This record gives sequence, C-alpha cells and structure tokens, in this order.
Amino acid sequence: MHGQAARKALGQTGRSRVDVGPPESIQAMTQETLARSQEVYRKSAAAAQSGARVFAEVAETAWGSAKLLNDRIARNMASNTEAAFSAAEACAKAGSLLEVALLQADFLRLLCATTSEQTKEFFDLSARATQHVVETMQGAADRLLRTDF
Repeated sequence: MHGQAARKALGQTGRSRVDVGPPESIQAMTQETLARSQEVYRKSAAAAQSGARVFAEVAETAWGSAKLLNDRIARNMASNTEAAFSAAEACAKAGSLLEVALLQADFLRLLCATTSEQTKEFFDLSARATQHVVETMQGAADRLLRTDF
C-alpha cells in the first residue's frame, strides 16, 4: 500500500510532478555550514601542523642538549681513564713502594681535583642546556599562541 501511494505521488515515471529543489533558505544554510566547516578544518589543520613543528623544534633542542651532555661525560670518562692508565704505568715503572705510594697519592689528588672541576663544568653545562630547552619551549609556545589560524 505504501508503494502505491508513493507511485501515485510521483506519477508513473517515478519523477516528481513538480521539480522542486530545496528551499533557498535551506540551501543558503547548507552552503554557510559547509563554508564554516571548511574554515574550522583549515584552522585545525594549521594548528596541528604548527603544533607538530613546535614539538619537533623542542625535541630537537632537547636531543641536542642531551647529546652535548653525553659527549661531555664520554670525554671526561676517557680523560680520566687515560690518566688512570698513565698513573698505573708510572706505578709499574716505579723503583720502590714509597714511589708507588707517592704516585698513587698524586694521582688521587689530581683525580679528585679533576673530577670536582668536571662536575662543576657538567652542572653548569646542564643548567645552560636546560635553560636553552626551556627558552625554546617558551619561544615556541609564544609563537604558537600569536599565530592567527
């Protein structure tokens, strides 16, 4: 029965007797909604791209700082190890136990002074690296907030 009513309303050809499009107000509202949706998408995509660039910049800065600190640790360890081998070699060539004791005492004094200086340098470098990462994050966040999407 429902099918008969539909065929009767549409006629035998299946087409509407009157070719009526959507009312102009609905069409205008649809077009405006589409335009707004496209604008929201454009702004969202731009914000996502900016956010990704900010994240990459901060990550790159943090990685660079970590690499710098790791390189410093590796250099310090290599230097300290070379000093230990030099001291061991000198002890091996020593002519008496007294000379060995004096060489070891000198090595320990030098090692303590060196590691103290290296620790100070490392903490200073670490503080500067952390400050650089924080400044990069602040600058990136400021640029992101000022961006008009």
